[in-house]
Amino acid sequence: LARMSGLSQSLISKIERGRVNPSYEAVRRILQTLEMIRAEKDAKLLAKDICTKDVICVEVSDPLSKAINLMRKHGISQLPVLKNGRPVGSISESTIVRKLEKVRSTDMPVSEIMDEAFPMIPEEASLNIVRQLLQEYPAILLQKDGRITGIVTKADLFKVLESRAEEL
Repeated sequence: LARMSGLSQSLISKIERGRVNPSYEAVRRILQTLEMIRAEKDAKLLAKDICTKDVICVEVSDPLSKAINLMRKHGISQLPVLKNGRPVGSISESTIVRKLEKVRSTDMPVSEIMDEAFPMIPEEASLNIVRQLLQEYPAILLQKDGRITGIVTKADLFKVLESRAEEL
């Protein structure tokens, strides 16, 4: 940190121990350096580094009860809906609540109330792309060679934030 910020190791040490009140300029340089380090780490993080690899899905013909039970059992709030192994929709707690008047029975197929499919991106996509997509969608599917390899949700981004906070 000292080398990268252009400050002496002695000054950094005194600041860490609370023995000196740093100047505005010293604080600015330290914060800029820490931000640069964080940005470099983020640039190296890929979608596949933060995803959940065990993607839990339902088929279009599966009953709504199966989707509800899977979400409860695994503590998740949304699922991709597949047809012949390809994503064709999504179902979430929000979807079910929003479309409650359409739910005649939990035996009805998820295809009758599912939302659009989650976007699919390459597993090598940057964290920045993931962040932008998660502002619009509840989840993102990762793919390699046409097959689903993972899922990223906002909860996965929160884990990155938590680990970043622990580093500081």
